[in-house]
Amino acid sequence: MARVLLNHGLRNRRPATQWLYRTAVALRRLGHQVSYPQFPNPDEPSIAQWQELLVAELELLEAIGSQAGELIFIGHSLGGLNFIQAAVDGVLPVAFDRTLLVAPADPDLLPDLPVGALKLDSPEVIAATNSYAGRLTLVGSDLDAWQPRGVQATFGDPLGVTATVIQGAKHFSDADGWGPWQGVIDWVLDPAADLTKR
Repeated sequence: MARVLLNHGLRNRRPATQWLYRTAVALRRLGHQVSYPQFPNPDEPSIAQWQELLVAELELLEAIGSQAGELIFIGHSLGGLNFIQAAVDGVLPVAFDRTLLVAPADPDLLPDLPVGALKLDSPEVIAATNSYAGRLTLVGSDLDAWQPRGVQATFGDPLGVTATVIQGAKHFSDADGWGPWQGVIDWVLDPAADLTKR
């Protein structure tokens, strides 16, 4: 069993057809403790509010105790940047055992949010992310408009992680048709699982 915290991205209202929602349901049916909150104001998010909710949900999962299994974070798009910003700001009460960042948005594309100032290649950001992520896994696509330089160049190289690139997945959104995703469910059970499996 694991304790899993899911953080959706910009403009996401947790549609039941998208992979995040389906992953939450599938993992709960398998007996895992899963938190998949609706982050406030997804169209015009306040990163301070998003971090407040992230910390609160993490504290609730941590309170269950390590006997309930690994503590895992899965963030999509802005959700991944929310995690990195929280790590840099030092607001996370504990570190995760494993972290999966799916199609994290290039900070340069979000200049109106505090995460837009993140410099992913700075020693501070690298150290903070690695300190709170545990074992970090990165997934992206070759056709993601939110990663114009590519997931490896934008995130993988600075953070020292080799990204899994799934051809044609775009931004892994509901609009992109990214619904059921067996690979991410399998990854929660086994970090060596094939994340490309649909």
